[in-house]
Amino acid sequence: MPFPLMCRFPLQFAFFLLLIAASLPIYKPQKSDDQRVPFSSVASSAEGNALFSALKRVFMSSPPTELFKNLTRITFYRHVPPQAQVINLPGAADEETVLKRDSAKTPPLNFTTAQTFHSAFPRQTTQFSAICSQPQQMGNGPYRIPRWFFNPSHSRCELFYWSGCCGNANNFQTMEQCQKTCEGMPLVNPCAFGTGQFLFCKPSTAPGAPCPGQQFCHVGDSPTTTICCNKPAAVDACQQPLNVGVGPSNLVRWFFFAPSAQCQSFTYKGLQGNENNFLSRFDCEQICQANPCAVGTPLRDQQGQIGFCSATQQNICPIDFYCHVGGDVKTSLCCPMMAGDPCSQPVNSGFGYYKLQRWFWDSISMECKQFIYCGQKGNQNNFVSQQECEMQCQPNPCQLPVEMPLQQCVPEPDACDARPNMYCHVGASPVTTVCCPAEQIDPCVQSVEQGIGPNQLERFAFDVQAQQCVPFAYRGLKGNRNNFLSQEECEVACLPNSCPSGSPFVGADGRAQSCAVSTAMSTCPNGYWCHVGANAATTMCCPEANANPCQLPMSTGEGPFRLDRFYFDLGSKSCKSFIYKGLKGNQNNFLSLRACQLSCLPLDNPCIGQPAKSTSGQVFFCSASNRDICPVNFWCHLGAVPETTVCCPGATNPCSVPLSPGTGNAGLARWYYNADERQCVSFQYNGKRGNQNNFLTQDECQLACPAELCLLSIDRGSCGGRQTRYAFDRQKSQCVPFEYSGCGGNLNNFLTMQECQQICGNVRI
Repeated sequence: MPFPLMCRFPLQFAFFLLLIAASLPIYKPQKSDDQRVPFSSVASSAEGNALFSALKRVFMSSPPTELFKNLTRITFYRHVPPQAQVINLPGAADEETVLKRDSAKTPPLNFTTAQTFHSAFPRQTTQFSAICSQPQQMGNGPYRIPRWFFNPSHSRCELFYWSGCCGNANNFQTMEQCQKTCEGMPLVNPCAFGTGQFLFCKPSTAPGAPCPGQQFCHVGDSPTTTICCNKPAAVDACQQPLNVGVGPSNLVRWFFFAPSAQCQSFTYKGLQGNENNFLSRFDCEQICQANPCAVGTPLRDQQGQIGFCSATQQNICPIDFYCHVGGDVKTSLCCPMMAGDPCSQPVNSGFGYYKLQRWFWDSISMECKQFIYCGQKGNQNNFVSQQECEMQCQPNPCQLPVEMPLQQCVPEPDACDARPNMYCHVGASPVTTVCCPAEQIDPCVQSVEQGIGPNQLERFAFDVQAQQCVPFAYRGLKGNRNNFLSQEECEVACLPNSCPSGSPFVGADGRAQSCAVSTAMSTCPNGYWCHVGANAATTMCCPEANANPCQLPMSTGEGPFRLDRFYFDLGSKSCKSFIYKGLKGNQNNFLSLRACQLSCLPLDNPCIGQPAKSTSGQVFFCSASNRDICPVNFWCHLGAVPETTVCCPGATNPCSVPLSPGTGNAGLARWYYNADERQCVSFQYNGKRGNQNNFLTQDECQLACPAELCLLSIDRGSCGGRQTRYAFDRQKSQCVPFEYSGCGGNLNNFLTMQECQQICGNVRI
């Protein structure tokens, strides 16, 4: 304030100084961290309103214009906390307004603003002002005031209309002011490669965002040095070396040190750094230290180095680890294997920002399908290509077509015997160890087939020319039956001599002649007996050693098999079970207890008549669960013991024969159908020589002889025979003859007209 004014208004000036002294707690002398504030800003603030009002009252009697003009040029100093950020904004009356960022919020970038300037004497900044990079803002007032703003996209000052309230600092009263502040200032190129686009950006944890193409967001010390720069090379950001850059700045940053797989701090100079440059430890670890494994942590060696792998080097991971192929180098590493077969795991897209085309094995449709993988936390049912998926989870490892779903098996003899003409294909994993269709050819004469696939499995095959078993490498898929796990197994199958003594009977082809179990007594020539081994190759005609097999001692034989067999024990005069090894046994070797009893014990015939026999003279034994084994016009007699449970001759319709308690003293609780009472009645069966009207339970009886059987339609059956039978005709309400084919049909089937009339004569429709 000019000295003459002090003399001219001493009272007023003294009061003015008193007010200033009272304001000292609010407006303090300038310190290193204070900001200079114009008088009008003080007056417009809450704490300055009282001061300004008091001044007006003091000077109201004769307020000289010059004094107020000079008062507007008085500069005060306000203490600003160090963390606050001050940005200068030219006001509507060519005065400064102070905008303070909320210190409670952590700013995304620690930019240093341009130097403050006085509105009457604006100072030029030596660098591109932070004001100039702010977007145009009209504010929210009611006016249309012509103003100028700097457009970074066009690199020039342009006219716009300000509303009179709010907005930002990129707001100038004149075009000259705008040009002097923003135009003509050289932009510093912060990029290490190329010139960049001067496309201002904001840092992001997503790779490449928000910059296009092969660029990254270089974060400098101001908006003008925070632009999209070209990436230095096709190298992952986390694998790039430390680059402190150049320039005058000292910015605390973080980089990923690949050898130790740790994020470390460093001081960045502000310009020409690389992509391995993060604002915080969190950002660094979020990008570079992610754990893509769904279970556990990645493999590390003794020095703590992470075990990396790739799509082309997946086999470098040790046992109990698999190669997780992520979207980049840092997420392609050895992860702990998960429980279970990878091909049976459900599809898992994981999470992350990548969109990777992958393949998985669909165990329901039995095929490989595509899915989108997000890059982390997936499972092992995740393949880079369809070929890799099919090689690991091949839908059909068999050489021939096979019905789905595949039946898994174990590599043991006769593993697929339950399925005719099938054999157990032993692959590299349980998924490819399945029952496959067998070609109708001796496996020992098939060529050596290496198959297809990525594996190298040691196997043995029979060489027909050399007449010996030779090793070969099997690739795991699409092989044939001339494929054995060991040399011994190969020799047992292709060079067998199952006979305990002598050589087997040889056919015209020079090979041992095989024999069938059901015709064991008829296929071998005189002087030979049928040795029944574990498979067709070990089932052959061997020289007889004794005409009576029941007098021979039990022999477990030799070989790798475990077969349930029976032998006759001379001491106890009974048949007993034993385990047969498959080769070199004698004739006292039977497939079942009944076969042993038939051969070595006299049959106690429970039938009225002779039981059914095979063409070789063997009696047909049956059971409650296997009655269909009995031929036509025979029924399964269920005796007290297996020896009396045989196929006996009898009528087709059990409900038409009378009650027969039989003979013996077994005292078995049974049920029969009473045709007169038309219901099932219990009785006691003596165990032998009964008839077909004999049921184990009441339900079984009622199921076989329903009261409505006469109302069943006439069914001639499904065979090709022609037999005269009688049935009740619902349309005619009487019994009529019909031609029965010999099998199938229903219970409305009687041997005689009398029998039909006895059962159905009283039926009324």
